[in-house]
Amino acid sequence: MRDVSDWLFLGHGEMSTLPKEDLLSPDGKIYVMKYPRPFDGKRVNWEDVNEVVASEILNIFGFKHIKSEIAFRNNNRGCLMEHFIVSYSAEHGDVAASLLASELGTDYKRLQNFKAPSKELTKQSFSLMKKFSYFEKIKFDYIFMNIFDILIGNQDRHPMNWQILFKEDNFFMGPLYDNGASLGWQLSDGQLKIMLENEQKMNSYFLRTKVKAGFFENTSPPLKALDVIEYLSLHYQNEIFKIVNKLKTFNWDQYRLFIKQLPLISDVRKEFLVRFLEYRLEKIIEMLEGKSD
Repeated sequence: MRDVSDWLFLGHGEMSTLPKEDLLSPDGKIYVMKYPRPFDGKRVNWEDVNEVVASEILNIFGFKHIKSEIAFRNNNRGCLMEHFIVSYSAEHGDVAASLLASELGTDYKRLQNFKAPSKELTKQSFSLMKKFSYFEKIKFDYIFMNIFDILIGNQDRHPMNWQILFKEDNFFMGPLYDNGASLGWQLSDGQLKIMLENEQKMNSYFLRTKVKAGFFENTSPPLKALDVIEYLSLHYQNEIFKIVNKLKTFNWDQYRLFIKQLPLISDVRKEFLVRFLEYRLEKIIEMLEGKSD
């Protein structure tokens, strides 16, 4: 793990619920250092470690991701990431929230506080997303993002946590970031051990998953993951076919080796990070292929 205490401080970075710093490395590259919430004695917080794990999962899938690692700065631990607008040579990036609000206006704002069952809310939000002028070009990436968030149990993909990047006359969806609220991030080792020993609890944890679909700004995710999977399977069959094939190619040897070499976390958490992903990947593929009970 690197110590970046002597790197030049450039600023506090984009707005975030967690403290961030923009740093300049000795070789002239711009990085972002993101710090986790401190342990409060009640719940653990492994957001920085999980950010690194999520990045490696994306890397194994061959999906756009941000190179990241655990590092220290002035004795504070955090996730050190390449500044993706710079690394992707983009001229600038806009968070989805500002683009959606500007383009979809009152319809977008109405759905933010609309009270409806998850299935209906899923239908309305994805139907509105289709009217987004950028959607057709980013469609595959956006759908993959939602499947990925269900896979890792990401509870915080609000529309400030993904961007459209602009380069010359082109635009594309940027790499996924702020993936830390996932992978059992606030479960203690004791809770993980219970889940590892009881597949029913692992299944219940999966079935309770909710997401924000990159659309909702709510504090709590309003969409049931199962409703999102069902909707995407019905309405985006070509994209889902490609995504399933991508999911099936996951290199488990590479992932297990990566988890084995992770610093800081316990053997129980390492075992959980492997079993958690195995279980959910199998369930998601079954559901996307219509083979689930």
